[in-house]
Amino acid sequence: MAKVVWREKASLQLEAHLDYALEEFGQKAVIHWYKDIQRIETRMALQPESYTPEPLLAHRGKSYRGATIMKNFKLIHYYDMDCDTVFIDYIWDMRMNPVKLKKMKF
Repeated sequence: MAKVVWREKASLQLEAHLDYALEEFGQKAVIHWYKDIQRIETRMALQPESYTPEPLLAHRGKSYRGATIMKNFKLIHYYDMDCDTVFIDYIWDMRMNPVKLKKMKF
């Protein structure tokens, strides 16, 4: 079973999204986020390469993949086979211009 590690930037983004969801939509929305993320993390641990490769990031050296949360967000992550670890690098709001994701540094 692979280990799942949240990078600092992704952790900060998650915290910001959860704070916003709590303020705007209430506790049920936050609970829904947590359940979605737990489901995704479980799948990543069991099948680290099961999510679809992210075509917008194909030009990078790592094989980034995207796992959809709440229909509008993706957990951008990659699997490092050498250390059997999935690294979650970024939470992308899919309503943004895709060009921004291509240029994003993470």
